[in-house]
Amino acid sequence: MEWFRDMGQYIHVYVPIRRLWNRILPCIQEKSPVIYRTLQVPPTTEEMLNEIERRLTEPLPLEFRCSYRICNGQQLEGLSERDTQFGLLGTLSVYHYTVCEVLLSAESILAKLNETENETNVVDFTDRFVYVAGRTVNNFHRGFSKRICLKQCGDVMPGSVCLQIDEMARVAPTFLYAENFIKWLESLANWLEDRELMVDEGRISQFVHEPDCWEETEKVRVSVATALVPEFSSLIISDVKLMHAYQITMSMDDCTLPKYNCTLQKRHWEITEYNEESNQPIQEVDGPGVIGKHPTMQPAEKFTYASWTPLSTKNGYMTGWFTFRNNQDSRIFDVQCPRFDFRCPEIKNFSFE
Repeated sequence: MEWFRDMGQYIHVYVPIRRLWNRILPCIQEKSPVIYRTLQVPPTTEEMLNEIERRLTEPLPLEFRCSYRICNGQQLEGLSERDTQFGLLGTLSVYHYTVCEVLLSAESILAKLNETENETNVVDFTDRFVYVAGRTVNNFHRGFSKRICLKQCGDVMPGSVCLQIDEMARVAPTFLYAENFIKWLESLANWLEDRELMVDEGRISQFVHEPDCWEETEKVRVSVATALVPEFSSLIISDVKLMHAYQITMSMDDCTLPKYNCTLQKRHWEITEYNEESNQPIQEVDGPGVIGKHPTMQPAEKFTYASWTPLSTKNGYMTGWFTFRNNQDSRIFDVQCPRFDFRCPEIKNFSFE
């Protein structure tokens, strides 16, 4: 009876949301205990959610409220790189940039709302922190946040989860991640449970690896993972740029004979952009090594690097190869890289009116 008085309004959404968190929390506890600890805070209260609604002057979706009555996001000690690099929604590092995405607590959502006096039709529930290596002062800024719509905004329906990267125009394209919060939470659970999910010292990688995205040539195995980087993208019609990052891993099995030892000499890429009408011309890129390095492959060796490329269309892919020199007989040969596709969420027009 006490539970019903407290949670009765969520009776139609409680079970599916409870089941999703019952999938997410044990998964995180196993894969990243440090992230799991940030989630071990008391669920938020009805009073806090009501305060957020008073600030918004709009009701929160019921499933969103219910989720925060079960799990109140992440409790971070501070906003340092050390504190935010363990985001539930992952970390992405390319060159000297690192992007970390955390799930905000209800208290943090309210604090973020109070940073502006403007009324809003959306509520941000994640924070993306962008760090620049080598800077000792002001080395980070906030990137774009996932948000839930409170009313219809152009083509974006109430309850939708989206990510807005342009707020200068009256109507602007936005990435649509899910039609409602339950579907978004389900996609999060599926992603975290994926056996291909990459976790390094408790940090969840935003790079997504498809199981069959690998090739092996002359005992050198090449696999690829990809990710969209919203902070360096633009959806402005006159200057569309979708920045896609890719992570290449080269490896050699530990039982490989030494005669296969080899050193990377150069790379060749073919980048194809296409849309619904037709394929676009292929852009070819050649260069020495990768990111200024010429790694040597030998038994049990693994080399990983990340780079990115901008596309002017929603769809695209890359193919290519790496040229190696055998360290015993100086033979030159090419190691094939599997084709890898670049994907982005559905794009809808968002209206600020």
